[in-house]
Amino acid sequence: MDSFKKIPAACASNVFVYLMLVWSKAMNCYLLPMLRFPLLILHGFFKRWLIKAMTLQIEEYHGTSTRNKVYDASALYLQSKISPSTQILKISQTWRETSLTVNFANNQEFDDMYEGVPLKWKFNSMSKRSSSSSTSSAFKPEQKQHFELVFDLQHKEKVINLYLPYVLETFEAMKNERKIVKLHTLVRIDAFKIRWEAINLEHPATFQTVAMEPELKKTVLEDLDRFVKRKEFYQSVGRAWKRGYLLYGPPGTGKSSLIAAMANYLKFDVYDLQLTHLKTDMELRKVLLSTSNKSILVIEDIDCSQPGVQDRKNANGIRKPELEGNQLTLSGLLNFIDGLWSSCGEERIVVFTTNHKSKLDPALLRSGRMDLHIHMSYCTYEGFKNLAFNYLSTTCEQKHLLFEEIESLLKKTKVTPAQVAEQLMKSEEPEVALQGLITLLKQKKNQGKDEYQEEDEYEGENKQLTYFI
Repeated sequence: MDSFKKIPAACASNVFVYLMLVWSKAMNCYLLPMLRFPLLILHGFFKRWLIKAMTLQIEEYHGTSTRNKVYDASALYLQSKISPSTQILKISQTWRETSLTVNFANNQEFDDMYEGVPLKWKFNSMSKRSSSSSTSSAFKPEQKQHFELVFDLQHKEKVINLYLPYVLETFEAMKNERKIVKLHTLVRIDAFKIRWEAINLEHPATFQTVAMEPELKKTVLEDLDRFVKRKEFYQSVGRAWKRGYLLYGPPGTGKSSLIAAMANYLKFDVYDLQLTHLKTDMELRKVLLSTSNKSILVIEDIDCSQPGVQDRKNANGIRKPELEGNQLTLSGLLNFIDGLWSSCGEERIVVFTTNHKSKLDPALLRSGRMDLHIHMSYCTYEGFKNLAFNYLSTTCEQKHLLFEEIESLLKKTKVTPAQVAEQLMKSEEPEVALQGLITLLKQKKNQGKDEYQEEDEYEGENKQLTYFI
């Protein structure tokens, strides 16, 4: 009798288990998929109204021409945050680059996490032609780009004071690891806007390949090393942390190669300032203020630049008045190099090059503006040995029979390192290349007059540099 009483209880238990299985199956297959969309709407609604989001907008440029360091740091940092599920990327590569460059597509989004704080990045880009340039095709359309960083408002202090400095530190570490040196040039957006644009500096020159006297090369290297280590010294003596170099001498003596070697040695960006692109002192001030620290500002052939920045004395030695108004003047350039504006930035090097030192205004040459005057002279025997090793892998230790004849001819002939290098490139056979160089040296010796003549500026000048403390 008791067994019959237990049957209904067992049946009830089995029915309950069966109903639970049916409910679970119904929830997984029918009810949850049907409720997912309404739940997402409710989640978004409560998230929108109960959680306050904050957006930081990071523009590419601060003002009209100054690049935003936070933007550059974000662009490099986010390359490591590209999701495997990303469907669109912009890929580019120049003829000289060995690897692909990855750029972001418009409206591309990135997810990041910092100390438990979820962060969402978005890249935005749009082309815009300014109204002042709408009727002219000479100016390129202005590309407006920025990043948006979205996060919960309650994490504002952590994001601004900790996360963004972390992004900047990561950017510096990635940049130093990649050792990317940039070459900046001026691009005019319209009649009123001009700014820097950059490409990778791929000049292969190093201090090992530059044809210079060993002692001169050693002096320049020591001066560069001393400069980058003396931040506290410059602050203690009340001077802007900058250094000026004047490279002067005949064309083809390696002035541009020395600049590239300096940039590659220090890993400093190069700003190629072409004064002919500028109209006024105000434009000059804007573009100079937008240069970065740890950089080399280069003005090549400054003696051939705009008349306003050349020697202010006329042929009779009388100083010419500087006209007032909207123009580029030597005073404007001097004020940035050594005036109050020179303190706007640090760890900067300014390099002037010229073929005619005598044509420069003395105000450009004094100490504090051009601290080291380096005479890039004609090729010497030491410079030739360096070039022979670079181009032919031939050294004087091999006692090549033609070296002695070349040494003797170089003492009596003026020939530039560029002309020597051109001869050495004509054949991979050392014997043929060196014999061709001997022929060139003999021809120049017989000519007796060099094609480059200067007002006896270098006659009797044995020093290769003038050094200002």
